[in-house]
Amino acid sequence: MIKFLYFAVLFQCGLFAQNAEKACVTIKKINTLIKDNHYKPKAIDDSLSVFVYDNFLEYLDEEKILFTETEISKLKKHRLKIDNYIIDKDCSFLDEIANTYKTALQRTLSVVEGLEQQSIILNTKDTLFFTKKNVRYLKDEADVKRFIKKKITYEILIDIAQQSKDKDSLTANFATISEVSRAKIFENYKCKLNGLIKEEKTFYSSFLSSFYVVYTNFFDPHTTYLSYNDKVNFISSVSADNSSIGILFQLDDKDNVIVAEIIPGSPAFDINKIDTGDQLLKVKHKKDEFFSNCASLEKISELLSSDNFKTLEITLRKKNGEVFTVSLEKRIMKATENLVYSFVIENADKKVGYIKIPSFYNDENGTNTISNDVAREIIKLQEDKVSGIIIDLDDNGGGSVTEAMKLVGMFIDIGPIAIMNDKFNNIETLKDYNRGVVYNGPMVVIVNGFSASASEFFANAIQDYNRGIIVGNPTYGKASMQSIIPFEETYSNQDFVKITGQKFYRITGKSSQKEGVIPSVKIPYLFNDLLPRESSSKNVLENDTIVPKLSFKKCTNDFAIAIENSSNRIKSNPYFTEIEKLNKDIYSFVNEERKPLLLKFSTVFDEVHKSDKLYTETEKISTKSFGLLIKNNSSDIEKIKFDEYLKKDNAEKIKLIDTNGRIYEAVNIIHDLTH
Repeated sequence: MIKFLYFAVLFQCGLFAQNAEKACVTIKKINTLIKDNHYKPKAIDDSLSVFVYDNFLEYLDEEKILFTETEISKLKKHRLKIDNYIIDKDCSFLDEIANTYKTALQRTLSVVEGLEQQSIILNTKDTLFFTKKNVRYLKDEADVKRFIKKKITYEILIDIAQQSKDKDSLTANFATISEVSRAKIFENYKCKLNGLIKEEKTFYSSFLSSFYVVYTNFFDPHTTYLSYNDKVNFISSVSADNSSIGILFQLDDKDNVIVAEIIPGSPAFDINKIDTGDQLLKVKHKKDEFFSNCASLEKISELLSSDNFKTLEITLRKKNGEVFTVSLEKRIMKATENLVYSFVIENADKKVGYIKIPSFYNDENGTNTISNDVAREIIKLQEDKVSGIIIDLDDNGGGSVTEAMKLVGMFIDIGPIAIMNDKFNNIETLKDYNRGVVYNGPMVVIVNGFSASASEFFANAIQDYNRGIIVGNPTYGKASMQSIIPFEETYSNQDFVKITGQKFYRITGKSSQKEGVIPSVKIPYLFNDLLPRESSSKNVLENDTIVPKLSFKKCTNDFAIAIENSSNRIKSNPYFTEIEKLNKDIYSFVNEERKPLLLKFSTVFDEVHKSDKLYTETEKISTKSFGLLIKNNSSDIEKIKFDEYLKKDNAEKIKLIDTNGRIYEAVNIIHDLTH
């Protein structure tokens, strides 16, 4: 037995040594690619070491519940030395961090399994402290056990409290409900920990991939390491076509993953067994199983969308409790959630065209592109004689800048669109070389904090040419371009780095980097103050300006009166006033310093349901109808008439438009521009 243990330890050390050597080779390739291609590569020095050490440990143990103070004190010797290790080609420090991390995971799993065998009192005098300040690591293993016990108790009580707003009913049935919740929470903990521990080879591979991501993020937030699967997922997110089983999932109010839609003609549709409302329990690929209650949503999404997982076994549960498993082989399908669509909105005897652009997609053949699709929708709307067009870029995270250039060219008659600058300070003017426009009438562009990259590129040009009115909220603030570069130009290559190679500037010489595009009309947006922004990311590229040597001819549109009218309407509209009030209340609720929480059901119930009023108010205002008359364009009416799926999808889209106050105000602006 001793000989076997000795061999096992030697084998593990040998495996880690090989991986450490491989890690150094990978990091060297990353450094070479970044040095050759990054807009502003940074030196490999102590600042890199501190960033990578601090952020990698935070990534591994964000809540500071795995590592002990003793373990961290031993690892801290690496904090200022990672740059030296890399220069010296010695990555053995990763072995020590990996071993410590795996030990911490196994210890936590052992604690959880031990607690599961014990009787946990769910109404205690213990308290949990919540703070936004720096949290210390747990002192020792005994401290870990005490804290995990408190945390599990807390999560069981939360799970019970979330099942109803009727405290008396839950209290009366507490014993029965708590047993179910107890089993669920323990199972989730074990599942997540086992998923992180994995087998040795898989654990270390995942560990290193995470390290490479943190390492590359030192250079800027958008420079990142990508595995083959990561690359496929990224490309499919901005593609009009992707490999799919044909199911759209969503979370219900209990965070269960349920079937929201089944796409007609898809693999899931063809087997005729899956229904909307079925709950996803498990996704299996070959021997790897991922349970929806403990795997990350990113991992589930990767399995469902990546071309690397061709055949999947999906286990679901019907509403009647029946559990069943189906095997589905993906096929190439239209990514309906990415595709452009349009409607005609009738109001005050005028027709306004509405075009939604979810992303700036394209494909390798240049056939399924956003620019072609928007051109088709514009032609359809013109046939219906609309008086103006609304372009909705809310939540559009970007995609192809080439497609953004083509889209700008549909609305301006030749000229510069943007300025690109690279690491060598090479200034390149991006131009629309095509004379003529697809549409020259009034237009409004809607943006929000999720509108980024190519969306900002488009909005910048429309604003600088005075071609249309930008309304909504400041955009994300990403004015940089990335390229996905493989480690090797070989068929078998599995490693890539997405690298920021250029910054783009407006034709005025200004940049929206970090600050975003500022709309001419600001429209209150629910949760706006909580949206992530480029400025809040670490190591962002700074906002600067250049002096452009170019000229362009602005449109002679006078938007002053329309902008003033819109601002006055927004100020006096109770709907927007209520949104601003709710935003203040939500921000205060999220950022309030919470007091120590007593681990009793009554106390936890009150804490869980403290936000019920806010939730009800946000739900109410989010579903308010503005009474818009929304119709399909004439070309789409026939296509939808005999397709039940398209009818349902169409009704959902109409509902989203009718309950959107920003679109309602955009319609009013078009009326002002055409009166």
